[in-house]
Amino acid sequence: PASPPSALPYPSSSSSVARQCQHRHQRHSPSSLSAASPMQQDPYPVRLNEFFKRPVPPPIKKAFSIFTETPDIRLDDDAVTVLTAAPGRPGVPRPLWLVMLASLPTGLLWYGYYKFAVEEEMLQYEIDAGIEPQGFGGYGTLGPFTYGMLMGPLAAVLHLPGGMSWSLLGICFIYYTQFLLYERVNQAYGREGLMDPPLQVMWCAPILFPLNVVVGLRQVHFLSQFFYRQRGLKAPLDPVAEFFPFVKAPPFTWQEFFLRPSLWCKLLSDEKDIDLAKLPPLIRQVFDSGTVGTAMPPRQKITIVEAEGSFQ
Repeated sequence: PASPPSALPYPSSSSSVARQCQHRHQRHSPSSLSAASPMQQDPYPVRLNEFFKRPVPPPIKKAFSIFTETPDIRLDDDAVTVLTAAPGRPGVPRPLWLVMLASLPTGLLWYGYYKFAVEEEMLQYEIDAGIEPQGFGGYGTLGPFTYGMLMGPLAAVLHLPGGMSWSLLGICFIYYTQFLLYERVNQAYGREGLMDPPLQVMWCAPILFPLNVVVGLRQVHFLSQFFYRQRGLKAPLDPVAEFFPFVKAPPFTWQEFFLRPSLWCKLLSDEKDIDLAKLPPLIRQVFDSGTVGTAMPPRQKITIVEAEGSFQ
């Protein structure tokens, strides 16, 4: 069988990786890839993904199967194509501005598809990289979440103890997969060695607003940057990340976020850091309880590491 494009920084994990269809894209099933992986036969995340994928109608599975790009078969980079693209190998770069543009007007419905796609792509990346898969794939993520959410209404109709509270199972599971996704993005950056892991994983807790929003936006941005490099492309500027520097800034602590206005907005780029000594004692105690304390590191120019490449 043919090998995947040499621009990919990871080897193929099975013979079925190179199975090609005469269609607009080369497509394959991530579950079938891992089945022949020399690293491990059918890891649990892949089996879970396959379990929830099995009842999906074949036309839908075919439409959303992973496609492999080659130098001769490339995905167009216009907004409509990116928004409607099936999961890719390497992953499809979905810049933050485009994710927000599609998610907000649809009441986050499109973000559900984004979640499906990136989970499929990250699972495929882990399989191809020869590492133990940690995520559950798109089907293994949205499947348990959907069934978990349906347990609440079902329990209420059947007058079971707990009633709608059973839907909390789905909510807890999707937050767990988000936690895993942040950690996997950090590990991907660690393997590259271009910069420190960009995400504060624990900020994903729903009680940590607005930090959970901050880390969520950073995840979308840094994952898109990673996929641009995986495809050998230079990432274009993201207007959202340019206007809100905290999106693209190097890793920072929660104290730095709240005390450094230059992180909040481009319009405040010249503002000095808030003097912690001038804040009320109770607030100073809160900030002193963290890892930074009153002595914040000097302000640094926000830079983004970019790596260019090309298909060989």
